[in-house]
Amino acid sequence: MFTVAETILIERDPAAVFAYLTDPANRSRWDTSVISEEITSAPPVRPGTTLRTRMRVIGREVEYDWRVTHFEPPVVMAARSSAGIMPTTLRFDFSERGEACHVRAEIEASPGGMLRFVEPVVADTVRSTLAQGLARAKAQLEA
Repeated sequence: MFTVAETILIERDPAAVFAYLTDPANRSRWDTSVISEEITSAPPVRPGTTLRTRMRVIGREVEYDWRVTHFEPPVVMAARSSAGIMPTTLRFDFSERGEACHVRAEIEASPGGMLRFVEPVVADTVRSTLAQGLARAKAQLEA
């Protein structure tokens, strides 16, 4: 199992940052590994909502199904995978810093099978993708 966490300061208010980063329609705009993300249960997003994400991971296309476990605008959003290439949890925490928003994103995953043998590579890829995605979101939100 590995955990990666990244933080970033975005010069926008927490409500705007929360709304952008947690809207499934925006996910592919800031996370380049995501092809699409959609709600698969009745909207709006809240605890219990299910999502499906199509991603490009390590050169292949995969799908993840998620269940939102915590949704408290504009403070926290968390989800746990119910299907995908490895059990994964994801959490975003948002806090006000002056007139900006501090974002902390954490991904915890448990590679199994052959992925166990390349776990450090998988963790580095996840960390890099997360950092790049947050930087991209920052640029989009501050533009």
